[in-house]
Amino acid sequence: MASWKPAFDGAVASFREKKYDVALNQVSEAIRQGADRANVYDLRANILSECLGRPKEALRDAKMVIKLCPEAPKGYLRAAQIFAKLGSLDPASKMAEHALKCTSTDNPKHDTIRQSITSLQAEIAKKRCHVSKLPIELLTLVFEFASLMPVDEANSETMKGYLGGKRNPRLGYDVSRVCRYWRRAALDYPPIWRTLVLGNRKPAAKIQLWASRTDGNLEELIIQPRTHEHLLKEAVPCIVKHIPSPPSIIRCTSDEWDLLEAAIYSQQTRPIELNIIAPGDVRVYVPHFQSAGLQSLALERVFVPWEGGGHSFRDLKFLKLIGPLLMNGNHESVVERLAEAENLETLIIERDPIQLITPFGASQTRITYVRLTNLRYLELSRFPNDGLQVLFGRFDFPLLEVLHLQGVTKACASLRTIRRRLAPPPDPDVTEAELIPSPLTTLRLRSCTFDTKDLVEILGTQCDKLKILEISGAGMEINPLLEALAGDRGASAICPHVKEFNFSRSPTLTGAPLKSLVKSRIPSDDQSKQSDIQSLIIDGCPKVESQLLPWLWQKVKRGSCVYETAKEIRKTRR
Repeated sequence: MASWKPAFDGAVASFREKKYDVALNQVSEAIRQGADRANVYDLRANILSECLGRPKEALRDAKMVIKLCPEAPKGYLRAAQIFAKLGSLDPASKMAEHALKCTSTDNPKHDTIRQSITSLQAEIAKKRCHVSKLPIELLTLVFEFASLMPVDEANSETMKGYLGGKRNPRLGYDVSRVCRYWRRAALDYPPIWRTLVLGNRKPAAKIQLWASRTDGNLEELIIQPRTHEHLLKEAVPCIVKHIPSPPSIIRCTSDEWDLLEAAIYSQQTRPIELNIIAPGDVRVYVPHFQSAGLQSLALERVFVPWEGGGHSFRDLKFLKLIGPLLMNGNHESVVERLAEAENLETLIIERDPIQLITPFGASQTRITYVRLTNLRYLELSRFPNDGLQVLFGRFDFPLLEVLHLQGVTKACASLRTIRRRLAPPPDPDVTEAELIPSPLTTLRLRSCTFDTKDLVEILGTQCDKLKILEISGAGMEINPLLEALAGDRGASAICPHVKEFNFSRSPTLTGAPLKSLVKSRIPSDDQSKQSDIQSLIIDGCPKVESQLLPWLWQKVKRGSCVYETAKEIRKTRR
């Protein structure tokens, strides 16, 4: 009997009794006594790795098992398990493959080993970071695309500005918490850190950290609402010290902008995009505001004097005015500023309901015609028809593609005012027959009042290029509109290129004209095919029969019909 055999048998007995420290001492004694066997080293590797949590020491014994029995799978499997425990997934995967090659289907003892290898490979596949195999240039490109936030043209709240508001400020946090490789790549890629959000939590320290991650090249500064003034005053000197070039995009309150402008921005270094909101629910007057040099401007519950040399809209591409647009009804100054905006592409105005817009006399009217040749997107909210005519009766929008009207009274008259300017020449006395079709591709009327017959006439004669049509929140009868869109009663269908419809919150809408509309958009006589309609939204339309919905959802690619009545609230039909 070999001299090491009693020590090894004792180690096996102690291992079964879960006396792992004793078993380790006994198997080590057996090795010192000359136990040069693979099963002895495998036992010690098992004790060290699985029982005592010492995988690095166990790895030496696993390699010894491979050296003693290179044709057996057990040493490779043990090494693979230890590598996986250490987080070295590539060596673990290679060892598992070697172990699988050493197994034999003719040996019944290898069945259990193959099962262990298969389960270990599945575990490794779950832990493996496949992205880590990408070159760093491709991974940072993935970060760049991931940072872009979707902008929904149907909701102007997502439209923060021409440049700002399009990047996710939390992307740096999110990707750096995925794994060590992503964190290292994120920290070495400054563009995803160029949006700085300051709040009440150590803003000065955060400025220094962001400056180090971006080499002092911040692009966008966002100050969260209700940030304490004393903390901001402490943080501003850090911006001056650590950010050589001030951020070009600012989103803050009016008080915060006064502080930033005085401390950071001079006449030579002005932001190109500014988003100012009034704190709380109040309206704020900013008497010394200057708009010169801005490419994007958004004011929410903030009104300013538009007269003076500090205002120029020549470079402006995005303008969003929410709340008090005018001071003392002086809309002529606003018209003058807009007349300068030759590059304006997006215009969003929401009128304050308590503010009246009264027409001026001929002697006070300084500008009679304004041509905004680059305007593509126009959204107007809460305008009475006469107020809309006062402001926009002199405007020409030859390339307008998206028009949103919300809460506008006599929407058809407003459409005629805007549409007349869509078609040159800008003669207010031009007849309907002389007007050319407008380039509008999207028309949204939300909670507007209109005459259905008049709207059908406008859509039929002047909106041939429409692709998106929304008539929502309409309390009047809209079934004749759907019949005209379907081409019922022998007439040709109007707006034949519309692919997306939204008739939400229309209490008079019924199923029959809706079915006719969908059937009219099926491209051939084969009614088994789908229609050309990409989206059909009819939320809050209680008169649409539920029996019709299965057929509708077979014919359109995307649809929604949600009850909003008091009786059946939150009940969804799909």
